[in-house]
Amino acid sequence: MKKSMKKWIILCATLIIILAGMNVSAAEITYKKSGNLRVYQGKIYQVYYEGTPITWDSAPAVLINGNIMIPYQTALVANGPQLKAVYRSVLKRVTFTYNNKKVRMYRGKKYMYVGKKKKKILTAPLNMTVDGKKYLMVPAKALCKALGLGYTYVKSEKSVYITKPEEPEMVTSGLNISGNLTTKTLSAMTTQQFIATLGPIAQEDYKKTGVLASVTLAQAINESGWGKTTLAQQGNNIFGMKIRLSENTWGGSVWDGKSYVTIYTKEEVNGRKVTISAKFRKYKNVIESIADHSAYLVNAKNGSSKRYAGLTSTSSYSKQLSILQKGGYCTWSSYVKELTNLIKKYNLTKYDVK
Repeated sequence: MKKSMKKWIILCATLIIILAGMNVSAAEITYKKSGNLRVYQGKIYQVYYEGTPITWDSAPAVLINGNIMIPYQTALVANGPQLKAVYRSVLKRVTFTYNNKKVRMYRGKKYMYVGKKKKKILTAPLNMTVDGKKYLMVPAKALCKALGLGYTYVKSEKSVYITKPEEPEMVTSGLNISGNLTTKTLSAMTTQQFIATLGPIAQEDYKKTGVLASVTLAQAINESGWGKTTLAQQGNNIFGMKIRLSENTWGGSVWDGKSYVTIYTKEEVNGRKVTISAKFRKYKNVIESIADHSAYLVNAKNGSSKRYAGLTSTSSYSKQLSILQKGGYCTWSSYVKELTNLIKKYNLTKYDVK
């Protein structure tokens, strides 16, 4: 190889390394802080609404003072939840309306009004210029929470996931059943996003039912294949709950008693794996699936005794898994080992906090 060619290859490789280490995008991004013009030096973040991207490099989400700031017109009005927004330039005020909720934010002011109540925010709305085009950026988390939109930030992914508000429908076993979260949304997520989305829900369920969040998450991952199995996709059933369980004599079930899907499934009988056709419960959403699963574990009977007696009396996931195995939750001989590996690999015990 000629020396000139070697030099060219080295130069190209060096440029690639330099570019890979750069934090800023190709776009020139500037904003004012304390009256001084600044060039944005941070990373660009991706924002999704119901799994669909709603920000781009030309209209990016950025991190200012620890808060994800998004271009409200692009991400929330033209796309995403399509909020109603009115900007008054003289007052430097933007008013958002969504599902009968109203929020007012002011450019340069670290407070907002939710209805008539004034609340502090950590980062004030600000103007940002991207390649000559100006955007009004607003703090995503504060606005989403005020309007009732779901908000999940996955730091490792540099991504934010915004979802529709979960509308309460009923309360069973202490868990609010709500919802628009379906396996269609979950199946489009990475493993980290899946856990970040279901983790807080499982944690809240643990506080109210005693079923450890780590156990709920491990079972959901294992049984639903990260929300991608046929049963999960067709029935929002992420725990393999069949239509008949412990003769259906247990209390607290949120299943409607009639909706089901028929699925071919593998089970282990006398040490031999066989494929059978079975009827499984169908739910309107993932939250119902979690609630029904916990109600079953807490209330299911085996004769006059509880099938999973002692489950909620321990905060040890290994003991809860042992009780599940003893109660016959799954015929798979390696089930407990598989769940244990998931809990350890993804540090699911971090959600076991009341």
